[in-house]
Amino acid sequence: MDHPTDDIQNSPAIPPRRAPIGWLEETIPARGCSLSIADIKKLYDELSAINRKFGEDVIATMPRNPEATDDEWERYKTHLLQDAFCLTVSIRGERDQQLYGESAEIFDSEELPHPIQTIYMNNITAWRRNASNTDPRNRLEVFLDFSKPPLLDPSSVLSEPTPNGSEVTLRADDMTYFHAVRQVIDTKLLKHRTWYAPIHKSFAYDAGVWLVALPAGLIIATHYREQWLPVGGDFEAYRWAFFLYALGIVVLGYRFLTGYVKWAFPVNVLSDNQDRSLRHRIALGGIFAWLGYKAADAIYASLPFVS
Repeated sequence: MDHPTDDIQNSPAIPPRRAPIGWLEETIPARGCSLSIADIKKLYDELSAINRKFGEDVIATMPRNPEATDDEWERYKTHLLQDAFCLTVSIRGERDQQLYGESAEIFDSEELPHPIQTIYMNNITAWRRNASNTDPRNRLEVFLDFSKPPLLDPSSVLSEPTPNGSEVTLRADDMTYFHAVRQVIDTKLLKHRTWYAPIHKSFAYDAGVWLVALPAGLIIATHYREQWLPVGGDFEAYRWAFFLYALGIVVLGYRFLTGYVKWAFPVNVLSDNQDRSLRHRIALGGIFAWLGYKAADAIYASLPFVS
């Protein structure tokens, strides 16, 4: 009886063992950024220069087509550098308008959507059309989301970060390429931080409930219970019912106020959108000032030395 192992061992077509393959890979969150179109254009220019250098290295090692003349070969290499090693950009507007480009000129286009909701750039699309739909060994994708969360989303998990898919995906065989891109991301993108970024992080809502909403609710409910339903009054039996109801109203109000704050102060901001959030922020400032005044007044009125 023949054994399959004998055929395998004696086969001359056995390939050699594959050598280990290593690469560098990182997904970088791009949340809490305040940017302008000019900032994004500078980011594009810097990343394009790095990707162009990668293209020059690849083209320099390509075997020459023996049937091409010197002039034809040089023209082909120039075309390949421009066509296969550019960053493509897709820009989507709030009403699903689409704009596509393959150079920094897209950011100066009169067709630029307004307001802009997302910007996506990568070096994969251009490579694939020149390399039989394969991926480059150094890959780069940048996705920026400038959308706003809904004012009140009952389906969201309150403890989770505010939904926003902005990120930079980097995968490179070349360590020099990887670190060059990482430095550009740090200096041209992530340094433009918003001051309110912590409100969109995990458990920000929970911290606000325990540190702000519940203490304020307890103070306000206690103050107005004693003022409106004093001990010995006609409605004394409703004191604790009113207390629990008032506390629940304050916590529910905080839930709505949190959604309003996250809408008025979105995860990422594009200044060119000019979404007129300033008046909403002023309104929020007035609301917080009033709540702070009422809480301070309630605390002061409950002090023993106040008659």
